[in-house]
Amino acid sequence: MNKDLDYYRRQPYGRSFEIRTEGNERYLLFRIKEIPEIAGDGLTKDEALRNLRDAFDDYITWALGEGLEITAPSRVVAPQGRTVLGDRHGHVVTPATAPPAAHTAGPDTRRLTPIAA
Repeated sequence: MNKDLDYYRRQPYGRSFEIRTEGNERYLLFRIKEIPEIAGDGLTKDEALRNLRDAFDDYITWALGEGLEITAPSRVVAPQGRTVLGDRHGHVVTPATAPPAAHTAGPDTRRLTPIAA
């Protein structure tokens, strides 16, 4: 399998966000959980996510060009389309071997987890 930019775009990388204030202006800062160096900010969610995608594309293109290892997503999508846990190397982690979670949300929620400043 050729691991190019399109391959990494299709991976289920987690996102986290925080709300920041600079002067009187508030903005959103999104990061890729597994690669926190990748971030995008904006005044709106759409703008921040667009900037995150641009930063993701730039980082992945650069890392591929340099021959660097790119961190795998912390979760994988099973062939049936359901998400299962995975470790940072892409290995599937079963519920019996998964570490206890500090905070969990139901499977139908689409919450983003804030990150520390």
